[in-house]
Amino acid sequence: MIKKIMKAIKNPKKILIYLASKGLINYDDKKYLTYIYKEHMGKELNLENPKTFNEKLQWLKLYNRNSKYTSLVDKYEVRKYVSDVIGKQYLIPCLGIYDSIKDINFDKLPNQFVLKTTHDSGTVVVCENKDTFDKKNAIKLLKKRLKRKYFYLFREWPYKNVRPRIIVEQFMEDDKTHALDDYKFYCFDGEPKVL
Repeated sequence: MIKKIMKAIKNPKKILIYLASKGLINYDDKKYLTYIYKEHMGKELNLENPKTFNEKLQWLKLYNRNSKYTSLVDKYEVRKYVSDVIGKQYLIPCLGIYDSIKDINFDKLPNQFVLKTTHDSGTVVVCENKDTFDKKNAIKLLKKRLKRKYFYLFREWPYKNVRPRIIVEQFMEDDKTHALDDYKFYCFDGEPKVL
C-alpha cells in the first residue's frame, strides 16, 4: 500500500485518473481515455485516424452516442428489444427484477438461479444449489456492484444512464456438458469479424 501511495505522490495525474474512474471528479472523457489507453497499451491513442480494433473502440466511446445504446446495454431493458426483433422465445426466462438486494426473497427462488446487475459488465452470481450457495458473499458483492458507476471506469457512454438493478434469471445449462457456452460476435459494417 505504501508503494502505491509513493507512486501516486510522484505522479499526481494518477490520483486524478483514479478519482475520475470512480466518478468523484469531472474529467474530460477524451483526456481520460487517452491516458488509460497509453497506460494499458504502451502507445499513444490515435483518434484522428484509428486503425486498430482498440483504437476504434475508443473512438466509438467518444463519438458514437446513439441514445438507443443505453437500453441495449441494460440487461433488463434489452429484453424488450430482443423480444420485438427476434422473439421472446430466445430470452432466458426472467424470475424477477429488483432495485435492491434486500427486496429479493431468496426462499422463493428455485434451487438454481443466476443474479446479474443490469448496469455493468461482468457481475454475475450463479447459484447451482441453494444448499451450498454462499448467500452472504453474493449479497456483499451485489451491494458493492450496485454502487459502482461502471461508465466512469472505461467511459463506455451507453452505461452512463443505466439504472442499477438486479435481474434474476433461470439457471441454464447444456444437458450433455452441464455448462453453457457463450459466444460473442463483433461486427463491423454489419459483418462479423471477431468471435
